[in-house]
Amino acid sequence: MGYEVIVVGAGHAGIEAALAAARMGRKTLCITLRLDRIGHLPCNCSIGGPAKGHIAREVDALGGQMGVATDYTLTHLRRVGTGSGPAVQTLRAHVCKTAYPAYMQRILETEPNLELLEGRVETILRKSERVTGVVALATGSTSPITFEARSVVLTTGTFLNGLCHQGQEKTVAARHGDEAVSGVSTFLNEIGVRLRRFKTGTTPRIALSSVALDRTEIQPSEDAGPFSYLHDHHFATRELFPCWQTMTTNDTHDILRQNLHQSAMYSGQIEGVGPRYCPSVEDKIVRFASKDSHPIFLEKEEWDGESVYVQGFSTSMPADVQLEALRTIPGLENVEMLRPGYAVEYDMADPLQLTSTLMSKQLEGLFLAGQLNGTSGYEEAAGQGIVAGINAAQYSISAETVRFPRDNSFIGVMIDDLVTKGVEDPYRMLTARAEHRLLLRNDNADQRLTPIARQLGTCDEKRWVRFQAKMDAISRTQEHLESLAVNNTHTEHLDSLGTAGVKNRTNLFELLRRPEVDFDQLTSLGYQENLGSLTERQRFEVHEQLKLAAVYEGYIQIQERQALQQRKLDNVKIPNGFDYALLRGLSFESIDKLSRHRPENAGQASRIPGIRPTDVALLAGYLQQSQRSDSA
Repeated sequence: MGYEVIVVGAGHAGIEAALAAARMGRKTLCITLRLDRIGHLPCNCSIGGPAKGHIAREVDALGGQMGVATDYTLTHLRRVGTGSGPAVQTLRAHVCKTAYPAYMQRILETEPNLELLEGRVETILRKSERVTGVVALATGSTSPITFEARSVVLTTGTFLNGLCHQGQEKTVAARHGDEAVSGVSTFLNEIGVRLRRFKTGTTPRIALSSVALDRTEIQPSEDAGPFSYLHDHHFATRELFPCWQTMTTNDTHDILRQNLHQSAMYSGQIEGVGPRYCPSVEDKIVRFASKDSHPIFLEKEEWDGESVYVQGFSTSMPADVQLEALRTIPGLENVEMLRPGYAVEYDMADPLQLTSTLMSKQLEGLFLAGQLNGTSGYEEAAGQGIVAGINAAQYSISAETVRFPRDNSFIGVMIDDLVTKGVEDPYRMLTARAEHRLLLRNDNADQRLTPIARQLGTCDEKRWVRFQAKMDAISRTQEHLESLAVNNTHTEHLDSLGTAGVKNRTNLFELLRRPEVDFDQLTSLGYQENLGSLTERQRFEVHEQLKLAAVYEGYIQIQERQALQQRKLDNVKIPNGFDYALLRGLSFESIDKLSRHRPENAGQASRIPGIRPTDVALLAGYLQQSQRSDSA
């Protein structure tokens, strides 16, 4: 049975990879262990948050499904980062943990060019250093089937040799209710992929009716707008939930300290490296021993269920210790625990062995995405998934693959970090990782990425028409503002609006740079809104973009110049198999690191830890001279 693209796994990475390939017109097969677990949310019910919200919006701008699904299954919504500038601000949502997977399953089942198969991939097939397909065992069958494909995307999450821990108890499983797999790990080892063990974990689930909510601090949902650029609003038909904040106490910490010897992590049972930015609660009390308390957030997981996720209390302690510790937290004194937390360790593949298209350097046509590459989080997985799906689709027809530079997306920052710096612990996206983050705001992902999606075929007509209408309105409105002048004769009127007068002639766009000036005030100075048939949400987006463009114009121009300089280095390609030892003047350390990392260009070489700037300059100069000689 022949396909152009096969995607292994249907978690957040697999969903976006399969949909991207299918929407680009490729005949695609998605193989997953359980169809009812498509889009499963094994940890929290959250989509978005600091930096993660940026990635989710970028996936949406590229024609992905995560943002759309969030708007349809939303239970809670807040804007985060509001104490910082626009580069940091984004959305954080909760979704219903039964509705979200059900929605994603319907989308995959009805997507043209996409077939689903419930089963287990036994191994990957190859010939002459190229992938040729997979061997899979369908659920209920005893005979493996060979499926041919020109490209394969692995999105196996925590399933490769997954091992769950709860106290001293070990279970061979990828997560609660799901079996682990081993065949793919064996294959990756055979082709020379360096596998390591990483660890992640989840929190206990508790019953909402057993929580004394009056002893917690309520955090209501906000009217923060939709997640997807396709929508004017979300589609929740009921009032959104709040979440509730409480804190651990000294008693909590004492119980955990007294039982550290029972923790799977601290007893030495777990070999895998855990996430630095989302530590377990027992790790917190050890690493931050001087702190008297740590915040806990209670997040309701489903519209019609009792289950509450205890954010901030990830643990691998025995169940009885978890319950005892929970009952020392204000509001949880009589709590009922529905399911204890646990840790899971699994095989991950060294991302240094990937190109920036997420294709394996060990085997052409094989793409890797998600937790398999050493990342954590649904959003990081989805971002890699859509890139891997796009490039698998391109590779399958011998078309040029697509690279996402650091200055065009948080997705590009993440992938560049993975393939140039590697990972020592599960990678989490942070806004601080992006040096050009004022260019990569949550609000302008469509302007950066939707034109690319249109060229590739992942942006449908509805999205494109909506995007063009917005961009046309921004352009027309800016021209209108720049055509309207104010001068010192308007001083009295400007004073009445709460802003200072002007000494020299200026225009309304320049006046908009003032933080206290908004579009309502500009109306009295001659601005006439002409946004045609745009919806109220689209009008807000147009005004938002123009205000930000005016206020931050100088800073944006500085970052654009910096990005251009970096792009120049990124455009200096390094030939495959380049022998760094032959380049006189390079330090021995740089020769060693460059030979092991095999960067694709001088820009990527400059971001490898330990590479000297002088060595980068020497390398770039030599390559540019060689390119000029070759073209002469």
